[in-house]
Amino acid sequence: MKQKFLISTLISTLLLSTTVVQAKTDNKTLVQHQVEKNRKTAKQAPKEIIEGARSSFMAMSFLQHDKIDEAKKFLTKATEDFDKALKSNPKLDIVPIEENIDVFEFNAEPKEIEKALKLADKLIQEHKTQDARVLLNPLKDEMNINTNFIPMGIYPIATKNALTALEKGDKKAAISILSGAFNMLISQKVVIPLSLLSAQDLIMEASQIDKSKKDEADKILEEAKLELQKAELLGYTNKKSQEYKDLTTSIENIQKEIKGKNIVEKLYDKLKQDFTSLIHTLKKDKIDVSEEEHKKAQTKVKNVETNESKKAVAKEPVFKKEAKSDENKTIK
Repeated sequence: MKQKFLISTLISTLLLSTTVVQAKTDNKTLVQHQVEKNRKTAKQAPKEIIEGARSSFMAMSFLQHDKIDEAKKFLTKATEDFDKALKSNPKLDIVPIEENIDVFEFNAEPKEIEKALKLADKLIQEHKTQDARVLLNPLKDEMNINTNFIPMGIYPIATKNALTALEKGDKKAAISILSGAFNMLISQKVVIPLSLLSAQDLIMEASQIDKSKKDEADKILEEAKLELQKAELLGYTNKKSQEYKDLTTSIENIQKEIKGKNIVEKLYDKLKQDFTSLIHTLKKDKIDVSEEEHKKAQTKVKNVETNESKKAVAKEPVFKKEAKSDENKTIK
C-alpha cells in the first residue's frame, strides 16, 4: 500500500515508541484499559531507528528548501543510525515507528440506530447521497489503532542511495529516491468495536454479582445484549454469523439459568471466551491486510537487493580495469 506523506506531518508526529490517544468518548475506563493492554503488547522500536527515520524526513525537508549541505548532514546521520541498529540486530525487518489511537463513541440505542439507517437508505434511494453521508458519518463506535512501520531491509538502502546522489550533485535523484522510500512505509489499522468491548465488560460485571441479586444481574445482561445489537447494526459483526448467534444464545441461557437454579459459572466462562474470540477475529481480519503489505515490502526488498547486486556485478569489470591500469603504472 503506497502512501504519500507530508514531510511536516511525519516530522511532527514521529514518536519514540509512544502512543497518542485522541479520545472522542466518555467511556474512559474501558478505553484506557484497552490502551494499556495494547501498550504492553506493542513492540518497541530501537531508538536508532526512530532517530534515523526522523533524520531522513528532515533531509527531505531541507532538500525541498534547496539546503543541500543540511540535507547531506541528516542523511549521513540517518545512515549512521540505521547501520548501528542493523549491526546490533541484523535480523531487523518490519519495525513499528509510530502509533496513534483514535477513539470514537456513538451513544445511541439500537432502535435509534435502526431509524438512522432506514432514513439513510431512503435518502440513497432518492439519490440524496450527500445527505445520507452526513447521517452515516457519525455512526462509529470504535477504537482505531494506527501503526506505521519501516521496512529495515530496504529503507536504509534508499537513504544511502539518496546520499550518494547528493554527493554526485544530483538533487533531483535524491528527492526521487527519498520519496520512494517514504512510500515504502507500511501502515496498519486495527479497528476494535467499543460496543463489543462494552458488552464484554458488562458480562464480566454480571458474572461477579452475588447470586442472590438476580434482577441486577439480569438487567446488566440485558444491557450486554443491547451493546451486541448495537455492534451488529453499526456493521462490526453480522447477526447471521455463528459467533453472533452463539453470543446471543449464551446470554439468553444465562438469563434463564439465573431465574432457575442459578448454576451459571461455566456458562459465564464460555460467554467470556466467545467474546474474546469474536474480538480477536475482528482484529485479525484487519491485521491480515497489513501482513499482505508486509509481503509486498519484502518483495520490494528482494528487488532492490537484486538491483544492487546487478550494479555491483556491472561495476566489477570497471574496478578490475582500474586496478590493472594502476598495476601497469606501478610497474612502469
